[in-house]
Amino acid sequence: MDNTRVYVNTFAEGALTTEPEPITEDTVQIVMRSWKRSQTIAHYKLYGIETVGTGESRQTFLVGDIGVAKIMLPSIPDYSGLAAGQAPDRLLEHWISGIVDDYDFQDEANPVIVLSRAKALQRMQEINVRRVQPGERAFGVIQGFLRGAYVMNVGGYPAVMPRAFYDWDYGMQGAVGDAFYVLVLPSRDGRIRVSRKALLKNPLDDASLRIKRGMIVRVRVTHSYRGSLKGEVRPGVKISISMANMHRIPQVGDEVSVRVLGSNSRELYGVVVR
Repeated sequence: MDNTRVYVNTFAEGALTTEPEPITEDTVQIVMRSWKRSQTIAHYKLYGIETVGTGESRQTFLVGDIGVAKIMLPSIPDYSGLAAGQAPDRLLEHWISGIVDDYDFQDEANPVIVLSRAKALQRMQEINVRRVQPGERAFGVIQGFLRGAYVMNVGGYPAVMPRAFYDWDYGMQGAVGDAFYVLVLPSRDGRIRVSRKALLKNPLDDASLRIKRGMIVRVRVTHSYRGSLKGEVRPGVKISISMANMHRIPQVGDEVSVRVLGSNSRELYGVVVR
């Protein structure tokens, strides 16, 4: 992907869903002055860290370029939008949002644009506050990973999505930069939790018409959870397998024959046929 492109939208940080803005040597000054006045939110790719100054006046910036100008983001929280303890270089891993805070066009051969990510995120949150509410549909971008979850930006807000909420098919996985609509879920801890899967058609809706109680089906074991095994009849069609009366516990990846005992809104359930 070309790091010199700039995308303008207010969907979520790093949403590259619009056509890139054409910025040339002839238009860069006009565009940046206009964007500063209008507080335009654009998305940029940074590639490094630079320290400027001497002695006690030294300041650290994250840097990038848009082809015709250098872009600089001060690493201090008031500009970077990073929480205490977050390393600045984490912003090099994904596209960041920025509002033009200042510029220097005195050296026409080397123009510099100073960004504020903090202002951009605050403005984006103001625009999307009604969308990022439990039960609402909002736009999000994957920015990283936690144990068992995706770290996302949804409408300018930090959010998490458990990996189980990405897709009905356990084999499907997201990558940094993937962008899609999500359903905002209720949360008890104040964090914004979302689900992509909730907006996708449940394959069980179709499978339940064909897979009936009493049928014996071939199942691939995917994982264990709370005293039962989980498996798939086919990608997206899940089944909970009782471990009662098992002489040997199947391993992840094993295939077993299972008698279907019924289903609920999430999955089928059954027992291994010995």
